[in-house]
Amino acid sequence: MGGVVTPLPLKLHSMLEQLQAEGNGHVISWQPHGRCFVVHKPREFVKLLPRYFKLSKLASFQRQLNLYGFQRLTRGRDRGGYYHELFLRNKPFLAHNIL
Repeated sequence: MGGVVTPLPLKLHSMLEQLQAEGNGHVISWQPHGRCFVVHKPREFVKLLPRYFKLSKLASFQRQLNLYGFQRLTRGRDRGGYYHELFLRNKPFLAHNIL
């Protein structure tokens, strides 16, 4: 009898908002346009991961993102960021549709 599990995209959305509010936007944040996010400081981010997910390694987090269809951006201003067409800042309701 497990409890209801919040899907990773929804947790990720609230984590990004919470960390920004706490002043941790230098570790992970939305890009200014709100269509992708970037992990700026991987070592510091790994320390924050267990607070939000049952993960302790960046590779495990990246694997989860891949499973949900997030794409790692390799070129341009957003290089190193993660993008999904239904993962947009201030629109957590869209993340419900990420399967």
